[in-house]
Amino acid sequence: MRVVIVADWDADGVVAAAQLLYAQEKLGVFPVRGKVHVDLMPSGPRGFRDRVLGKCWEYVIVIDIPFTDDVDLGLKSMVDSGCSFKLYYFDHHKSTVENVEYIERAYGGIVVSGSTSTSLIIKNFLEKLGIKITPRLKLFIEAVTAIEGGKRTSASEGVVKLVIAISKHLNRTKNPDIWCKYVRWLADPIPFDDIELILGKETPGLIDESLRVSKEADEELKDVAVNFAMSARRIGYLRFIDARGKWAGRGASALASAIHKIVGEPVVLLIDRSDGITLVIIRSSKGEAGRLIDMLYALGLVEDRGGHGNIAVGKLSKNASLKDLELALIRLSLYMR
Repeated sequence: MRVVIVADWDADGVVAAAQLLYAQEKLGVFPVRGKVHVDLMPSGPRGFRDRVLGKCWEYVIVIDIPFTDDVDLGLKSMVDSGCSFKLYYFDHHKSTVENVEYIERAYGGIVVSGSTSTSLIIKNFLEKLGIKITPRLKLFIEAVTAIEGGKRTSASEGVVKLVIAISKHLNRTKNPDIWCKYVRWLADPIPFDDIELILGKETPGLIDESLRVSKEADEELKDVAVNFAMSARRIGYLRFIDARGKWAGRGASALASAIHKIVGEPVVLLIDRSDGITLVIIRSSKGEAGRLIDMLYALGLVEDRGGHGNIAVGKLSKNASLKDLELALIRLSLYMR
């Protein structure tokens, strides 16, 4: 019996994946009765097809990945190759929620969605099956959920700091081995003390590495963000930055967040991916990002939108020009104000 968990690179994806790994490998409860080894695979919404192409599992669990054309093509490639699998899809992104009926119809999948973090969605799902979440996982679920929703948390400062560092480290390095190490470490049922976590005793070297990389990323982004903030053009109450040809690094969402922190207003950032596709990234603090990306999608200016209320991303449509985008942002800015 072959089982795979395909989850997002960020901390929510890691913590959510760890819960299902625990339920299968440690307890032998879900999705298969009996303790079965689970293949672990990090992926984003873009690149999903390449990750699963030519592979086959009997159970495929997709976690915290917005449903996009690339995800659809990836699942379709498995079906077309003769692979018969049971699909479970856990996610909170709008594009997934809007396609629940399609996913269930096209792939016979079971979709479990909601408006909170994917980690909390899975926790609630497993508890309904009678599965008790470990103290270790509970700490990280609480921290991830608070960070995702921008809320205060009773989780310790050490856990919150590590959750943020994990996301930055993985998004910066895209290292599957480190991702898998964190998933398996979080799935370990043995509890730990906060002081042991802060000192890195639980995972020698790994936590220190994540904190170091996170600090380096913050320092590098700071200077870049200041330069972009100074050159940002005002469109209505938005700040618009065209970083195409000027920013080739990973972590564009983190860059948008850093600029937003400096200017204190919603930021619209344009970047080019290595494959030539232009991304529109919007960062805000009062939910404007999600609403703006939805309206740009409705106007046909972006495709494959994803993200949340305060950080949203879409692929600029092939037929949309920079002028089209700017005019739309002017109108939408006035409308939202």
